Amino acid sequence: MSLSSIILEFDSFDGIENIIAVAIGVFSLLLLALSITAFRKTRLRITIYAMIIFALFAIQQLLDYSSNIYSSLDTPITDVVISALTLAILVLFFLAIVKTKFS
Repeated sequence: MSLSSIILEFDSFDGIENIIAVAIGVFSLLLLALSITAFRKTRLRITIYAMIIFALFAIQQLLDYSSNIYSSLDTPITDVVISALTLAILVLFFLAIVKTKFS
């Protein structure tokens, strides 16, 4: 393999990664909108957890995508914030499950 074919191979994967990242962001925003609609109709408190989780997931994906596109955002603090958002999402999922089970 030549160097140019290796570079082209990486560029095509970056494009695919960016398309998937945008799709994840759009899907999380769609799920956020659906959970807001569900809360307005049902007033179930458990949907509040879903709204927060989907909002955090959209923020996380936007931050991750932005750090891939803009090198100035690709810093260690960005990685820490992305990891902290992942942890917050997992904790909220856990709390939603536990609160539902014991309520």
